[in-house]
Amino acid sequence: MFLKIKIKRLVVGLLAGSIATIGSTGAWACTVMVITDVNGNAYSAKTMEFSYPIPLNMEYLPAGTKIRSKTPSGKVGIEFNTKYPILGLGMLTIPDANQDTMVEAINNQGLSINSNEFNDSRAPADLGTTDRKILAATDFAMWVLGNFQSVKQVKQALLAGDVKIWLPKVPFMGNVEMPIHFAVFDKTGAGLVIEYSKGQQNIYDNEVGVMTNIPDFSWHLQNLNNYAFLDNHDRNQGQFNHLEVSAPDSGNALVGLPTDQTSVGRFVKAAYYTHFVRKPKNPDEAIITLAHILNNFDRPYDLSIDPPGAVGDGPPMKTNSSEVTLFSWISDKARNRYYLRTIDSYNFTMIDMNSFAAETKIKKIPIAAFNNISSDSTHLLFGK
Repeated sequence: MFLKIKIKRLVVGLLAGSIATIGSTGAWACTVMVITDVNGNAYSAKTMEFSYPIPLNMEYLPAGTKIRSKTPSGKVGIEFNTKYPILGLGMLTIPDANQDTMVEAINNQGLSINSNEFNDSRAPADLGTTDRKILAATDFAMWVLGNFQSVKQVKQALLAGDVKIWLPKVPFMGNVEMPIHFAVFDKTGAGLVIEYSKGQQNIYDNEVGVMTNIPDFSWHLQNLNNYAFLDNHDRNQGQFNHLEVSAPDSGNALVGLPTDQTSVGRFVKAAYYTHFVRKPKNPDEAIITLAHILNNFDRPYDLSIDPPGAVGDGPPMKTNSSEVTLFSWISDKARNRYYLRTIDSYNFTMIDMNSFAAETKIKKIPIAAFNNISSDSTHLLFGK
């Protein structure tokens, strides 16, 4: 799973202290990953961190939902009716949008999308002359999940220029151009990363199955060469001259992993965990496995505190802030199930997308409604 890219050793320390930032508001540092079971079924997951609560809703959009995007000048951009139902967490990110932005979501074809902060994003300035091809990045998740079944299809459409992406200014992010990049996974485990950097759209095959935040995805892949020594076998016996020594317990295989929660450190740790942890035998075991992995990225309140003016929490702030995991989620792509754990919960709750496949109405419920409820919360959406 680790890529073999021959480069000189990178100086990681320059970026080790960088925590992802969003404008002048708060940090948004997320970790995305995917695993497969022994049968090749894929399961993706993510933790989302932020410095304060944001008004997220669990949203269901049935097939046939009308999506109308906008151009930078406010004209009508791309329009389409979704082919597939969509379930996930969304919110209104720009006041005059025709629909909410889906932050993390799945469709019933096993396709999922994650949006992570990517500071200083800058999309291509040339959007062409056809307004009906222009898509605001706030609607990108809708376009992906509403139209496609696989990563291959998404990549083909992007490379063909079927849409031209622009980055709206988002008020709750400090009114900067939407600092975002996307990870897309399908039911086979194939992955794609889409970034907008220095006026270019960059599309990467995600062979490592992980995404965090800055710097560019290609930088993270190269940085994994610094960790080529990692292995999950403990070394319990050794010798110093004539003195034989033995480790008192297990776990020293992890000594080379980064201990921080920066974007750089989390990328390496997620690559390690998803590569070395035993492949689950079935979907239930896969969900449990991913939940255990996500625990290593979960941040309770005040785990780390950014003081006023700290670079790690965006441009200077007047008060201390603490980045916490607002939610973690898991996508069971084979069974079309969505698992959610909020900052105020200790267990995951499950929503079975198949159980309301015949529903034709859009449904929204505040994320707080899913705090510490039973293992199955499908009924909250449609009373099933």
